[in-house]
Amino acid sequence: MHGLYDGEFAGFKVATSTELDTALREAVVTVDANVLLDLYRFRPQTSQDLIKTLSGLGDRLVVPHQALREFWRRRQRTQDSPRSATKAANEALAKPNRAIHDALALWAKAVGADDDELSELTGQVDSFFDTLKNKLQQALPDSDASHGEDPILEQLETILAGHVTSPLEPDEWAECVAEANRRIEAGEPPGYMDAGKQDGDLPEGSAGDYLVWYQATRHAKERDRDLLIVTRDQKEDWWWRQQAKLIGPRPELASEYHELTGRRLFLMLPTDLLARASVLKVEVDQKSSADAGRELTTDSVSAFSALRHGLTLDEEERELNRELDAIEKSARAQGWKIRTRSDTAFRLVARNGDRYSFPIGSAAETRDRLRSFSQQLADTGLRLPQMVLNPVNEEAN
Repeated sequence: MHGLYDGEFAGFKVATSTELDTALREAVVTVDANVLLDLYRFRPQTSQDLIKTLSGLGDRLVVPHQALREFWRRRQRTQDSPRSATKAANEALAKPNRAIHDALALWAKAVGADDDELSELTGQVDSFFDTLKNKLQQALPDSDASHGEDPILEQLETILAGHVTSPLEPDEWAECVAEANRRIEAGEPPGYMDAGKQDGDLPEGSAGDYLVWYQATRHAKERDRDLLIVTRDQKEDWWWRQQAKLIGPRPELASEYHELTGRRLFLMLPTDLLARASVLKVEVDQKSSADAGRELTTDSVSAFSALRHGLTLDEEERELNRELDAIEKSARAQGWKIRTRSDTAFRLVARNGDRYSFPIGSAAETRDRLRSFSQQLADTGLRLPQMVLNPVNEEAN
């Protein structure tokens, strides 16, 4: 006879708070690339608290080789993102500054204000915007990668020494990529939400998540321990959801790990890891967990891009869909096929069978990239409307 969570039902057991604490104390704990990259996105105190917490895991901390590969691919761009956001904010602030100057000049003419009075008012405006810019600049980290100064890397070098899994042998790696592609086609977790990366330039295509999963689970199996994966990824191919609430790993993944090892699988967000840091006898700032829980994507920079285009984010999204619709309509009319049109990818097949793939991200950033992709299509002979070839109008209202 069997019980409620035996056999194929093992994955449906939801971890209690006590079980999560136990996992944090005893399980193999693996982190993905985003957790490491977040060290560059968090406020300095949060980054230091996360580093202390990871260090507190001791020899149970492990980083899959694939995760470290993704970290190095994206580190420079992520490290620069606070400066990019600050630059974008300054550019966005410049527009209302100019508008206020123009409004004051018109007002002065209308009411007959003299030059001294106008100069005093515009000086106050400039002083206000200068104060804002200084505040934005002060929020930037002190490190300077151009001079080799990166305290985060220095600390990671210490705590990750001997904690990264070995790279897979070529044959095993190829088998994993094939299995990942099979899962994507079948809609099996993990990784099927990254289907848009299949035609990208990465050697593993869209198999990155599965490679992380494979390397983490095999390492934990060798150590005969439960596995706790810390990830900022909240996509449905990792998490079991009840509406917006994340209640644990996908039952399929928990069952797969249980079948592989007889052990349990746990998932945790960085914000929850910091909230439970005391379990490891690590003291962290009370604000760090909340900081780790804020949305950390390119959306902030994209929002500034939208402002630069003179649009709201919703309007930017509508413009992107209108432009993709125009490309799709033109392509179909000229005998091309649309292979994929999703939230993450737009793929076309030319009449001669050549394939073209375009990854889709945030609307503002995607619209900027769409111009070069449209030109690439036009260079093949595909006739496209000028609206998708001209630069995005940054002065649109």
